[in-house]
Amino acid sequence: MRALIASGGTGGHFYPGYALARELAARGHESLFLLRKGDPAGPRLDALGLPWTELDLSGLPRRPSKAWLTLPVRTARGLWTVRAIVRAWQPDVVVGMGGYLTLPAALAGRLRGVPVVLHESNAVLGLANRLCRPLSDALALGLPSAEGTKGVLTGTPLRPELLERGEAEPARRGLGLDPALTTVLVLGGSQGARALNRLAAPALAAARASVGTLQALHLAGKDGETEARAAYAAAQVPAVVLSYLDGMDRAYAASELAVCRAGASTLAELAAQRLPALLVPYPHAAGDHQDANARVLESAGAALRLPEAGLDAARLGAAAASVLGSTEKRRAMADAYASLGLPPARDSARLLADLVEKAAKRAI
Repeated sequence: MRALIASGGTGGHFYPGYALARELAARGHESLFLLRKGDPAGPRLDALGLPWTELDLSGLPRRPSKAWLTLPVRTARGLWTVRAIVRAWQPDVVVGMGGYLTLPAALAGRLRGVPVVLHESNAVLGLANRLCRPLSDALALGLPSAEGTKGVLTGTPLRPELLERGEAEPARRGLGLDPALTTVLVLGGSQGARALNRLAAPALAAARASVGTLQALHLAGKDGETEARAAYAAAQVPAVVLSYLDGMDRAYAASELAVCRAGASTLAELAAQRLPALLVPYPHAAGDHQDANARVLESAGAALRLPEAGLDAARLGAAAASVLGSTEKRRAMADAYASLGLPPARDSARLLADLVEKAAKRAI
């Protein structure tokens, strides 16, 4: 079987597609990745020995701009290119992982009579998947749908190292943290989060008054490291501040609580690690999907949702203290992930591959 996988770009789209390709390869199938031109995923796929091709197409800005005027031409050109790829490579199934490349890939596949499988990692359908839903043969869901969309709840495939929770003390030592201290992971995503970089240090200083000595592991993004480090020094809170960490399994193992955005890949990792969280959804996310994601975990009892609007250090600190001050509450929040109904994280890639195989066999 041959699968054309429209993936790449951010880690949230690349890694699930990569995990799927690995599972398909283990079953003897071939995959070809469809990436945007200049995608940083290309060199990573080269290193892994996975083939890819590229498309000169970019996403549509959410606000009106000159790019809107050229969209019809660029989309038509992109569709023509993908149709040529589908015609030449002859895939048995097209898989869209939710980014904007899903649209031309699904259209080209459908025009050639090739089955289409979609994966939506968020709790609400993104624009591309919403447009492609009528064209698809199957829809895989990474989270329970917040809008009642019907699909197969596969979860979001993760990197193998994130499937198991490691030991706290060795992880802390390896990261330069005090192995004896309660540890809070502050995570803003690959680009960091300005609000978290500004508020986390004074918030944890306030929480310390209730829960005693604690420390932070703060991943501040490439532009936020200096600001965040200065904030912790001023607040006199011990912290290891990094722009990025290649090895998130250690970060999760070291921590009792995460303070983070609510992107789908982050929530999939939290669920796999059963880590209680304070979620501060990115307020400008497309379709407000991060808030919808956070509400799903909040309703299950696994996380507290704190909208960024009006959020200050005192409120964030009080929320952190309410979780860190009670072992029973942390245990209850960790256990609450089970009520989401997600399959075990190690089964997500297998379940998605099953769905892809089933769709392809209808056409073979």
